[in-house]
Amino acid sequence: MGLEEEMRAFVKVGLAHHDSTCPMPAQAILLNPGNLELFGWDELFGVPVKPDDRVAPKRFRILCEGSAFGIEDAVEAFAEAPLEPQRVEVPAGPAELPLGPTATAVSR
Repeated sequence: MGLEEEMRAFVKVGLAHHDSTCPMPAQAILLNPGNLELFGWDELFGVPVKPDDRVAPKRFRILCEGSAFGIEDAVEAFAEAPLEPQRVEVPAGPAELPLGPTATAVSR
C-alpha cells in the first residue's frame, strides 16, 4: 500500500472516530502542505482538505468548532503571563484573651 492510500485510510478512520465522538461536524481535513501538494486532494469523504504548516508530514488534523487544536499556545501564554501580587488583609486577633468557660487560667 502506497503513502496516498495509507493516508486516505487513516483519514477515513479518523473521520469516523470524530463523527462518533464529537457533536460538531468536521469543517476541514488539515494536511501538511507538502503532503497536500503530493496527493492533490481538494476533498475527501465530502470534507474539504486544506494545507496547514502546523501539521507534521504524514499526519492530519480534523478541524471542527469543538477542536482544541492550538490550545497549547493559549495554555503557554496563560502560564507565562506575569502574576500581579495581591494584597490580602489578615484580620488581627483579639486584643485580649476571652474570659469564660473556655478560657484557661494561667498561673505564675
